[in-house]
Amino acid sequence: MITAGEEWTPADGMQLDAATMNAVKGQMNAAILAGPGAGKTELLAQRASFLLETNTCVSPRKILAICFKRDAATNLKERVEKRVGEGLSDRLDSKTFDAFAKGIVDRFGGSLPEWCRPSRDYQIMFPSWRDWSDFGNHLSLDPPFSEERFNGEQIKNLHAKFGRACGTLPLVRPEPENGAQAASIQWWTSCMDSNPSKLTFGMISTLAATIIHHNPSIKAALQQTYSNVFLDEFQDTTPLQYALLKEAFCGSTSNLTAVGDIKQMIMVFAGATPYRFQEFIKDFAAQSIPLTTNFRSNRRIVAIINSMARIIEPTAMEVTCARVSDDLPEITDSIINFDNKETQSKSLATFIAKQTQEGQNPLNQNDFILLVRQKANEFEPDLKEEFEKSGLTLRNEARTFNGISIQDFMSEPLAELVGALTQMAVGDRDDSPYQRVLNLIGVPMGLRMGREATDYQIEQSVRSSVKLFKGFVAGKLPREVDFSEVLENLVECFGEDNVRRMSSEYANLERYREIKLAISEYLTECGQKPVSWIDVINEYRGKNQVRLMTVHKSKGLEAHTIIFLELQDSSFFYKANMEEERLAFFVAVSRARERLFITTTSSVRSNTKPLFDMLAAAGVVAS
Repeated sequence: MITAGEEWTPADGMQLDAATMNAVKGQMNAAILAGPGAGKTELLAQRASFLLETNTCVSPRKILAICFKRDAATNLKERVEKRVGEGLSDRLDSKTFDAFAKGIVDRFGGSLPEWCRPSRDYQIMFPSWRDWSDFGNHLSLDPPFSEERFNGEQIKNLHAKFGRACGTLPLVRPEPENGAQAASIQWWTSCMDSNPSKLTFGMISTLAATIIHHNPSIKAALQQTYSNVFLDEFQDTTPLQYALLKEAFCGSTSNLTAVGDIKQMIMVFAGATPYRFQEFIKDFAAQSIPLTTNFRSNRRIVAIINSMARIIEPTAMEVTCARVSDDLPEITDSIINFDNKETQSKSLATFIAKQTQEGQNPLNQNDFILLVRQKANEFEPDLKEEFEKSGLTLRNEARTFNGISIQDFMSEPLAELVGALTQMAVGDRDDSPYQRVLNLIGVPMGLRMGREATDYQIEQSVRSSVKLFKGFVAGKLPREVDFSEVLENLVECFGEDNVRRMSSEYANLERYREIKLAISEYLTECGQKPVSWIDVINEYRGKNQVRLMTVHKSKGLEAHTIIFLELQDSSFFYKANMEEERLAFFVAVSRARERLFITTTSSVRSNTKPLFDMLAAAGVVAS
């Protein structure tokens, strides 16, 4: 351990500029305003390394990292562990806002007022638009609010709050002062009275804030546990999440580091606002630190990003390219106009096949991401047919199994555990599957609790699971295997209780079973082709596949070549807010490392004119 902060240097010999080093070493609340490709996750990883290696985060206190997505939380944890080792990295708790809130409710829910206290076995629900509408249609309020009506969208927006304001719930069931409060109270009563109680993640955030607000000892314990708090993708923090953050840490001695870029907001529909950073700076007396280097993209892509940023935010700082001397591809960007969808699918298949199958240094199919504004499932059939003809594999990340998208359930710890065990069973050592198993199941099974017997127990469980898998598949083609049975038995090798401890969401048995079924259904599909077991696991893990996804799901990802499909009016909701769409489009463009292509199959672009104007200003033109 390094005892003096002045002696500390960044891991991997990385050179940090003065602003970044200030953000890494600073002992103050900080708002890090960082554009695309600025290395936001790397900055947080380096800051965690500094705090832990120098004991600036004084043992046994911890760092709490709150990330936008689960895979981002896992990525940050893995980066820190790689730099400081397992022992120190145990003092970094990296999780999503939802997981943070749920942990508080699960641990301290008994302290909630009786009128809003869920049963211990509460279930997490994900209401559909029909569920919201049904509740609104059957809502019956007492006088003087009996004449007021609320539609499904209104119920969705107010359900997690007491009326229309974010905050905490009172100790005593309140008397409503308006129709919105009356509707909100009726929603809460209905959910609490269910057997078991049912909660959305929004409600869980409100309950967590309520627990902290009414229990000073719990708040003090939380602040004593975490001397430092990281907030990744802070621009997308919702009002409910920010209310929880303020209840937990505002006015404390904990140092908060918020990182993000207001030009990359994608959660406007959920209440994210461009003023969130200003709010944070005011509420937490935070210092604003801009990061102005793009490490991801080549100089042409960075020029496009800068041009678009100036239109979105006229006062945006110019971003410099860290790769200014790198060679550029022959064509870096273009708008490609196709006559129809069929021509588009054929042309893209031909282009990507040539790029991945010919030449001295062919690209991998994973180097391409196809982005759509919405409804990726509607793009899949035509694209998939033409791609398969060209020897390509299209992976539609939005396609669902048991109601859960591939991208969502494949980010689950259970999916990762199954994938790693299957790799070991078929002799695939790519990405160190055994180490991944240890990282996933080690803590639930007590590996880091100083119990020597646990090492042996885990090793025996791994051996048993590999042997079991080999026994199930012996002499069978992949399509002949019952993967639901395989999955059940793999889980049993480690003990279902241990497996369910890998994620706080798995405490909800129904949700756990839904995820497990989605994984087994997907494995079954992956095994339908008469291919080798290595091919099955590669298909499951998405190796060498062209990814298709919506812009919202691309956040945090990058690729050599980004292709945005069908930038035209028909791809957008007819009442779309084009100011919000500019932000989403900016996110799409900034995913590109080397090349950016925009396609159209229609000349109707009156609503999307602001997006084409941004491209024109950046010099992106039709080829």
